[in-house]
Amino acid sequence: MRERIRLPSIERKWVKCPKCGTKLAIADSNARCSSVYIKCRTCKTEVEIRI
Repeated sequence: MRERIRLPSIERKWVKCPKCGTKLAIADSNARCSSVYIKCRTCKTEVEIRI
């Protein structure tokens, strides 16, 4: 069996709240996620992260 070689993360970006702009999390360029919810600590809104 051939194993997939993981590529190193090329770029890291902040995921920001669309309402107030607070930095919520750091995501690598090769990250995959869907339907992840984070509550903003500043404006208390729930934000869905889809990368």
